[in-house]
Amino acid sequence: MCRLFGFRSNVPSRAHGSLVEAENALARQAEAHRDGWGIGYFMGDEAYILKSGAGASEDERFARISRRLESHTFVVHVRRATVGDVDSLNSHPFRHGNWLFAHNGTIFGFDKMKERVVAEILPEMRELIFGLTDSEHLFYYLLSALSRAGISTNGRCDVDIPLVAETLSSALGRLFSWSTELGIYGPLTNFILTNGKQFFAQQGGIDLWLASQKVSCRDFEVCAEPNKICMELASPLQNLVTPGFGPRPTRKVNHVTVTSECMGEENTWERIPEGALVVVDADFNLSLWPKPQGFRVDPGALREAFGA
Repeated sequence: MCRLFGFRSNVPSRAHGSLVEAENALARQAEAHRDGWGIGYFMGDEAYILKSGAGASEDERFARISRRLESHTFVVHVRRATVGDVDSLNSHPFRHGNWLFAHNGTIFGFDKMKERVVAEILPEMRELIFGLTDSEHLFYYLLSALSRAGISTNGRCDVDIPLVAETLSSALGRLFSWSTELGIYGPLTNFILTNGKQFFAQQGGIDLWLASQKVSCRDFEVCAEPNKICMELASPLQNLVTPGFGPRPTRKVNHVTVTSECMGEENTWERIPEGALVVVDADFNLSLWPKPQGFRVDPGALREAFGA
C-alpha cells in the first residue's frame, strides 16, 4: 500500500522534518514504496503540485523540494502501484482547482467497478482524467458527488462541513453497495482531501494516525501562539465519536498531522477510529464524522493489499 501525509497549520511551516528527517520519516517509508511521489501545497490561496514517477527515497529532488517549501497545508504521497503504470501522471496528489486529493488503498475489482464509477463522474470531469489509476477516478467521482450536492468544485471558497461529510459518506457507501452486488472485496479508501481551508481525512480500512498535540516542543518558550493549544490535554478522538450528521463535539487545534504511520516522538499520536472522517474547519475546530453506510473491512482484502 501507498503512504499518506497531510498537514494543516494556522501558521506557514516546513514539512521537511516529517518528510525526510524524523524517525520513520516519509522518505524512509518510501524505501518500500518506490513507484512515485508527489507533494501538494498552497502558496497564498493557490494549490500547487509537484510529482514524479521515481521513488522518493532515491530521488534527491524529494528532499530538496521538501526542504525549501513552506506552507500552511501539505498533502504528500509515496506510491506503491496497484492500478496503473509507474508514471508521474499516476502519482498522487491529484489537483482540481484548489482541491488536492491523495488516496491510500484500492478499489478491488476496478475492472468490474469502473463502468459504474465513470457513469457517476460528470462528463466535463471525465475528460480531465489523464492517468489510469482507480485513485484518480475516485477523486473525480467524489468531486462529482460534491458538485451534485451544490458544493463548489473549484475549491476557492469555504464549504458546508456537514454537507460535505454526508456527501462523501453517501458516495463511499455506494462503492460498498456495488462491491457487495458484484461479490468483490469492499474498497480500501484512506484519503486526504483539502482546499487549503477545510481539511478532510478519511480512515477507509487501513491504519491512519493523527497528531495535534506535542509531547515536547523546543519552541515552547518563544512560540507566539497565545494559547499553546498544541501542549494542552485535549479530548481524545474517541470522545468525539457520535452518530449522525448533525452538530458535532469539536476540539480546538492549531495544527494537525495525518499520516499512515506515526512519525517521531515529539507528537502525541492517536489512531483514527475505523471508518471515521476527520474534519478540520477554517477556524481549526477538529471534528469526527461517522463511517459510511455499508462500510466493512474484509480480512482477505487486507491480505491481498499487503501481500500477507
